[in-house]
Amino acid sequence: MDRSFDVLLLGAAGSSGHHVARELANRRLSVLLAGRRLEPLEELARELSATEVNTMALDVTDSAAVREAAARARMVLTTVGPFVRYGETVMDACLDARVNYVDIANELTAVRQVLARNAEAQARGITAVTGAGFGPGGTESLVLDLVEKLGETPDLVRVATVPANSHVSPGVRETIAALMPEGATTYVDGALVRAPFGTGATVLTFGGAKRTMLPGPAGDLEAARLASGAANVSAYFADPSQRVDGDEFSYAYAEVVLKNERRAAQARAGDGVKAGAAFAAEVARRILEGAKVGAWTPGRLFGKDLFAKSTGATVTRLDTEEV
Repeated sequence: MDRSFDVLLLGAAGSSGHHVARELANRRLSVLLAGRRLEPLEELARELSATEVNTMALDVTDSAAVREAAARARMVLTTVGPFVRYGETVMDACLDARVNYVDIANELTAVRQVLARNAEAQARGITAVTGAGFGPGGTESLVLDLVEKLGETPDLVRVATVPANSHVSPGVRETIAALMPEGATTYVDGALVRAPFGTGATVLTFGGAKRTMLPGPAGDLEAARLASGAANVSAYFADPSQRVDGDEFSYAYAEVVLKNERRAAQARAGDGVKAGAAFAAEVARRILEGAKVGAWTPGRLFGKDLFAKSTGATVTRLDTEEV
């Protein structure tokens, strides 16, 4: 089958999508920009005129249209969330068309849904990567590094992400709203445990500040569990009522605990959305160059160093503490 484009980019004109489009173009990949309205897509296409680019109007709830569009590319990269609502249609289309799949999901259910289709992806000969965004990509890379240095499976893992104050997009707010009914979700002794939203609030110190954090059903919960092998894992996001004034950076944070030893690290970027876009585009480029088939998180497929190398994020080890 003739694949006219390297990447079909869904949600190309959105808050994350237009950054991803620029990063794909910077990597000289041909891109088919798709979204609900043509006008902003055509404007973006003019900006990307140095690479091969085209546009199309597409409703991701129209499964037949998504399948037809997917068949025009070697890969589909979707930025359309909430992914628990829209992701399965896109994944179905990629499996049907034997086209590689990448998303930037950070929703626990959505990430687990993609990973659960590993056998299907292998059978269809495609590579599917979920969580190729700043949050899960950053925390997973930190966990992989910390566990490697620890040399053993930790007893406890905690991860967290915080966006810069000026970069909380409507899409992020919509995703958080979609996650809230799932409540506070953590892994306890290897089992998912759900509690009312707000349960388990804690204070974590990173980025030079003490931050009130809430556990939630984020995709980096699953990525951290797989990266560490730990039975007890929590993923946190910032309490929106307790934001740190003047916070100009986006952070990913991870800590691992074994007996009385705690190791922690952070990754810092000026704009998490832009950093996540660079990461997603680099994941896409590497898949197109050839990668193992199946369903993956980015770090398990490409290793712990890709995130920092592709985003320019500053990674800092935090002091080891006795606990």
